[in-house]
Amino acid sequence: MKCKIDKGRFEDYAGDALVALVYQDKGKITGPAGKLIDGAVKEGHFSGKKEEIFHIYPCPELRAGRMILVGLGKKADAGAETLRRAAAVAAKVASNAKRIALISPERSGLALSPLVEGVLLGTYRFDRLKSDQEKPKLSEISFFAGPGVNESVISQAQITTEGTFIARDLANLPSNMLTPTSLADEAKKLGKQNGIEVQVLSENQIKKLKMGAMLSVGQGSVNRPRLVVWHYKGGRASQPSLVFVGKGVTFDSGGISIKPSENMGAMKGDMSGAGAVIALIHVLGKLKPRVNVIGITPLVENLPSGTAYRPGDVLTASNGKTIEVISTDAEGRLILADALVYASRFKPRYVVDIATLTGACMVALGLHICGGIMGRDQNLVKKLISAGESSGERLWQLPLWDDYGELLKSPVADIKNSGGRWGGAITAAMFLSNFADGYPWAH
Repeated sequence: MKCKIDKGRFEDYAGDALVALVYQDKGKITGPAGKLIDGAVKEGHFSGKKEEIFHIYPCPELRAGRMILVGLGKKADAGAETLRRAAAVAAKVASNAKRIALISPERSGLALSPLVEGVLLGTYRFDRLKSDQEKPKLSEISFFAGPGVNESVISQAQITTEGTFIARDLANLPSNMLTPTSLADEAKKLGKQNGIEVQVLSENQIKKLKMGAMLSVGQGSVNRPRLVVWHYKGGRASQPSLVFVGKGVTFDSGGISIKPSENMGAMKGDMSGAGAVIALIHVLGKLKPRVNVIGITPLVENLPSGTAYRPGDVLTASNGKTIEVISTDAEGRLILADALVYASRFKPRYVVDIATLTGACMVALGLHICGGIMGRDQNLVKKLISAGESSGERLWQLPLWDDYGELLKSPVADIKNSGGRWGGAITAAMFLSNFADGYPWAH
């Protein structure tokens, strides 16, 4: 989709529709467009409440001939995510138009970025597997921006959004089309496109690394494990790397501890952490920031079979720690354990692991409301929470008190892979902390 800046007058825009984002209480828009908005408010048709929509048509005062109002709510309560969501609503409402322009009371470069992201994210669809794909009508969006704002803001927002699309597409692909091997191939393809070194370790290479936890999870499937490691070298050679580790279970049946059949199909998305880390290849390759970044994604399929690992088994991770398996459905932490040990060889500045690890976290914090974050380095945790606020991916810190470690004590091994029902999200992170040694880490 083409995105561009328009610094002309609102009323001169010649596309199919003007879309105005309007605060409930402040930030008046001037000129003929402003008079139309004021009239809609005065007549009681529109108040500016968050994500409220009102169409004005025909509009002889405007060259576009049509105006769509989208509410932002009260200015004091609004932020970047408010603009992002409103822009997404605008894109969906105006999806039958070919060309639209977006007017916002916030016209700085800081405001433009979430507006671009919102519009593009609002147009996302996953229909590549349908034979009757409907080609999107919306092909061009103009943004009215203030003085000094240039196209580079749009370009950067488009690149980060493209990264989101890559991660979403990977998560949406069914598991028969996205095995550990084919997901590794996707990473290699992105690496080749962006000039980033991508290494794929085979099962034999993983065995040589003594990654007993990861190998055990994948031993029940004919689709064998892979470990993807990629390096982006944008900083000085002496500059410590940031390491991102992503959980990549391309399908999670729960193994011998099998999940209920209802909604099991959604477990094709249990590789979303790996998808996010692999999508970074595209973003870094295009933006070229002056940092060094390493991505590590352990990729497995967790299925029951005659060769699958079992509850009661004792596994040995690559750092020598033994793990009693309480549930084969607590598999994500097992593959991450070996990946976190592997991360230590790079002497990283920070390590962040990303995972769809436990349903317990959604129970604690709410589905789609925010993600949980835990870690041993409070400075890193604060940085991630701040980044989440600016990007619309809110995080809430849960404690990692030593008391939770008591729930993971095993009578036969160094540690159990599950602490039971209570505090399930926290005990999962507590388990991971046993393998994140020698560097600042957050989960």
